[in-house]
Amino acid sequence: MKEPLTVELPNQVTCTIETTDVALKGQTVSSSYKPATLDNGINIQVPPFIESGDKIIVDTRTMEYIKKI
Repeated sequence: MKEPLTVELPNQVTCTIETTDVALKGQTVSSSYKPATLDNGINIQVPPFIESGDKIIVDTRTMEYIKKI
C-alpha cells in the first residue's frame, strides 16, 4: 500500500458557516468574536456580523477567519 508522504493545503479556503450564535446588541467591537461551526465541522471564532449561511475565507495555517465573501 502506498501512503502519501506530504499533503500541501492552500493557504486559504472558502467555507460556509453552518451555525453560529446570534450577535448580542451592542457587540460590534471588532475585537469581540463568537463561535461558529463551518460546513466541514470545524469550529472557529468569527466577528459578530457573520451569520449562518455566510461564505468566508479561512486561513488553513492558523484556522482563523480572514474575510467574508
